[in-house]
Amino acid sequence: MIRRILTYYTASLDEYLHHKFPQPEGMAEVGFIGSGAGEKPCKLIVSLVNIERETAGGISAGISRNSSDYMRTFAPLLLNLDLMLAAVYDEKRYAESLSVLYESLLFIQSHPYFELDGQKYTVEIVTLSVQDINNIWTTLGGQYYPSVMCKLRRLAVDAEEAVSSGGIAREPSVSVTK
Repeated sequence: MIRRILTYYTASLDEYLHHKFPQPEGMAEVGFIGSGAGEKPCKLIVSLVNIERETAGGISAGISRNSSDYMRTFAPLLLNLDLMLAAVYDEKRYAESLSVLYESLLFIQSHPYFELDGQKYTVEIVTLSVQDINNIWTTLGGQYYPSVMCKLRRLAVDAEEAVSSGGIAREPSVSVTK
């Protein structure tokens, strides 16, 4: 689901940027921002930096009661995704990277939420200290690109939903035919 959410959001951002900077290969993509020795993609790269648990609604493992006894239930795991949007351009196109980052900020400001599969997600800019920025870019490989950190809120991970849809296998199912 994380891949689906990031891909959907990035496609919306790419469509928005394409109106400002028409180029056939697109303007935004999901990817790793780390230091690559190869050629720069000259695009806005959306990368997952961190996943954190949302605790605002409380953390609980509930007990529910049916007609005859008690059952342990687990509330969905609510997550926030920290996303880095970085304009990864070569040095000759640095000014263009700033324009792309600015237009991306306009997109974030004008599209603070989106819906996917009936679930509403919010995206907001996060302010980082200079030390936090240094730590992140050092972890990513040391080369800095113009960027902004965003928090995508309200990803719900529900094992009960996955079990009921057949998403989790409890026991292997093997059939032998002769």
